[in-house]
Amino acid sequence: MSAGPSVDAAEIRAAALSARQTPLVLEGVTVLGTLDLSATKVPPIVFIECRFAKELLLRGASIDSLFVGGCEFPGLDAREVHIKADLQLCAKTRCAGSVRLEDARIDGNLSCNGALLEAPDNATIRADRAQIGGHLIMANGFQTAGAVMLPGIAVGGMLYCAHGRFINRAGVALALEGAAIAGNVILGNGFKAEGEVILRRARCGGELYCAHGSFENSGANSLTAEGVSIRGRAFLGEWFAAKGTVSLRNGRIDGDLYCIGGIFQNAGGNAIDAAGLEVGGSVRMNKRFLAQGLVRLDASRLGGSLNCTGGRFENRGAIAISAAGITVGRDIVLGSGFRADGIVRLDHARISGILDTEDALCDELITEDVQTCSTATPG
Repeated sequence: MSAGPSVDAAEIRAAALSARQTPLVLEGVTVLGTLDLSATKVPPIVFIECRFAKELLLRGASIDSLFVGGCEFPGLDAREVHIKADLQLCAKTRCAGSVRLEDARIDGNLSCNGALLEAPDNATIRADRAQIGGHLIMANGFQTAGAVMLPGIAVGGMLYCAHGRFINRAGVALALEGAAIAGNVILGNGFKAEGEVILRRARCGGELYCAHGSFENSGANSLTAEGVSIRGRAFLGEWFAAKGTVSLRNGRIDGDLYCIGGIFQNAGGNAIDAAGLEVGGSVRMNKRFLAQGLVRLDASRLGGSLNCTGGRFENRGAIAISAAGITVGRDIVLGSGFRADGIVRLDHARISGILDTEDALCDELITEDVQTCSTATPG
């Protein structure tokens, strides 16, 4: 960005306070000093291709709307802000410090499409307990170098992160612990995380959609969703790729857990840990499914079937699938094309339908004390 004319922050503050309902628009200027609009009530603000020498302060302010496009600033403190429409940080806006939105209230959307945020020693965004009436969008060129921390956030629409890049290697890439998302959670379609993605005890009113999403945190948890509640389907298939454990322990999915075409890699550890998971529909780990590491379904409860036909489970010399004490409302199908390079445990399973192991291959199948209507086995 080329340096434009300089404007003193005090002049901008005075203009904002006297503008009443007229939008304040600044384009192509360098703001000298600290622009402090904390605890003020101001009209819509538009900053386009501006450069800020100091952190922008909006703490406790009441703003009709805020648009920041193509700007550069060293930080934004908007804790406890009230924005009556949208907050947009977009169009390759660059922030070299933290964006602080703790306890903020945004009546419209929070959109960070195309924003470039860097705070490797801190959180790029902190929005603990923020309330967003519309959608939360971090997509289409959004990039971070540092953690995005959103614990306890409430979103009235969807969380949309397609084509967003969340990079914080060996740390937290995206934290949504205890979040309440009324709509769908989209962490797919080009979504990439390097670092842990946390959905622990989050509530999703729609689907969790992660198709064509990449989650990488080798040797640790790549996706932590323990105690998660999902009203729709959890879609971890169709070129979903995880390096590190995907943990769904003690969660609840009202629809299906769909993993067809998903790749789960954590050799020597848990590839999927879904012990104690409740699924209203079926668990589908069939067709192009691949797990390298242990898949745990111990004490899980399924309203539908467990279908692993054509799935590949690799954990050589150890347990490939552990589903001890599983309860299944319909069938367990380890049918044609099923391959487990390791042991399959189904001991103490309760199956309301059939156990179908015809043409299935594994090192050992443990079925001690299985209760089922009937069993289909190789002839």
